[in-house]
Amino acid sequence: MNRGLIFAALLCAVVCHSGEVFAGRPLVVDDAATVAAGNIELEFGFTHTLPEKGVRDQQFPIMAATYGVIKRLEVGLAIQRTNTDLKRQSPLSGFQDINLNAKYDFMTGETYDLSLAVNVKVPTANRHRGLTTGRFDEAFLFLATKDFFPAAVDLNLGYIVVGKRKGENLENRFFGGMALRYNVSENWRVVGDIYGLSPAVRRANADGNFQLGLRYHMGEFTMFDAAIGRSLLPTGNRFQATCGVTWSTALNFGAQN
Repeated sequence: MNRGLIFAALLCAVVCHSGEVFAGRPLVVDDAATVAAGNIELEFGFTHTLPEKGVRDQQFPIMAATYGVIKRLEVGLAIQRTNTDLKRQSPLSGFQDINLNAKYDFMTGETYDLSLAVNVKVPTANRHRGLTTGRFDEAFLFLATKDFFPAAVDLNLGYIVVGKRKGENLENRFFGGMALRYNVSENWRVVGDIYGLSPAVRRANADGNFQLGLRYHMGEFTMFDAAIGRSLLPTGNRFQATCGVTWSTALNFGAQN
């Protein structure tokens, strides 16, 4: 499994963009704004990938929950179940590690946001079944969003500190990506992103991917999404598709404005 891409997909499941109720799914590149104080955002999704070296790589369900603790600060968690069958590797099936995350919007204006985010992968999965490395990973991400109504652009730059045992051939990874979102109508958004990761192991290939998708806002609290994409390089995913739903509401557990 490409651990860096798994991390990136989970990292995107936590945000709300100014001018839109939801953000995140189906993109990997995140926007900079945070969930409103006292609100909770729940995500549920499915991803199917045709890897270069295998027949099936599925994640279902992909689940995430994010809560706005105070103004411009959110915390959340995410987990997914994988079902993977790659060439020359044992099949994998089961829930993977829990990811804990937080994001702080440290600078905001009428048309822009700048944020910092941290994600910690907690080794909760079954290592004997190959579902985890058994180590913590920490990721740090800078996010910038600029509005050009009816469009918006997001930029992400990140660094992943990979937990490894002595002798393991794993590398810390750099992540970068850019997304474009366009409001077609009150309910419909066209979205797309391009992103890449440095190699996961020494002397391996880097990863580069793109996605193009749609979001449909059904009322004030619910959004449906879908996207397709593939690798930008000769190696990597031959095809990938995702779909899901996001639901948001106010909890007001004493959150401060």
